[in-house]
Amino acid sequence: MKNFIVSSQILEDKNGTIYTSYDVDTLEMLNKLDILITPINVFNKINTNSLKNSDGLFLMGGGNINKIEKKKINKIRDQFERNLFRYFIKKNKPIIGICRGFQNIVNFYGVKLFKVNNHVRTSHHLKINNSRFIKSKRLVVNSYHNYGIKNLPENFNAISKLKDGTIEIAEHKTKNILCLMFHPERKMLSQNKIIQELRNFTK
Repeated sequence: MKNFIVSSQILEDKNGTIYTSYDVDTLEMLNKLDILITPINVFNKINTNSLKNSDGLFLMGGGNINKIEKKKINKIRDQFERNLFRYFIKKNKPIIGICRGFQNIVNFYGVKLFKVNNHVRTSHHLKINNSRFIKSKRLVVNSYHNYGIKNLPENFNAISKLKDGTIEIAEHKTKNILCLMFHPERKMLSQNKIIQELRNFTK
């Protein structure tokens, strides 16, 4: 089985205690992909020795980046994920950004996010164009975000757009980086298809 760093949600309870958590959907998706989570402490300085045996990186969804919603937990998570992104892009290992993870990647490059309507608890029909990684031509995906992406860093290509101009799938032009604005770990009509696509990407 492959070992990936998988970013967790960072939460704060009513007493102000900050902790990390993986939701059940994420764990079930990783099980389907035959991927183990490489343990890493989000609250400590990243030790690159612990990353050497990792095969890739998942930047998961859940919540907003700090640029949109300024909170201590968002700031901690953003910086942690950016440090991981710097390491894995330098090593040219696979990186998958899911929703918030996608947003954090483009924000890393200074790209602005846009407030969007009708993107929460709905579905989208996607047409896939010239993808290096996704073989399916069409997908029906879920949607759970209030902020979308209409522009990309110059080293990325848009693979699927909606009629409102927001980008649902993007890929790095030369690196093994795949970004999804939907949640493959959650139920949707094309979940089996996208799981297979991710299995091929991560193998």
